[in-house]
Amino acid sequence: MRALRDERGQASAELMGMLWWMFLCALVIWQVMLAAWATDQAGNAARTASRVAGRGGDGDKAAKYALSGGLRPHMKAEHAGERWTVTVRIPILIPGLGADPLTAKRSATLPSTSGASF
Repeated sequence: MRALRDERGQASAELMGMLWWMFLCALVIWQVMLAAWATDQAGNAARTASRVAGRGGDGDKAAKYALSGGLRPHMKAEHAGERWTVTVRIPILIPGLGADPLTAKRSATLPSTSGASF
């Protein structure tokens, strides 16, 4: 009976030791998911800007409103002919970890359809 009492609380101590590692893994996975989301949003904004500009509209405005609200303040849209490139800042869960902000950059090219008849 005495041997069982010597190990009381051992599982709780091991759980507390592993809890930090589990939290760190969850944090890394969440950050990777944020980076993938920002990259997907940048690609969608570039395609939208290219499509709208190809029809004679304002590609900058279309790119801005194609993004989610949290990515809009630091968005940068550039175009060279029919090619649009959108750059967004990737949200960081723990601010101050990186000296330079991480960015996601995607481009899209759609042919001009302003003279096409439907």
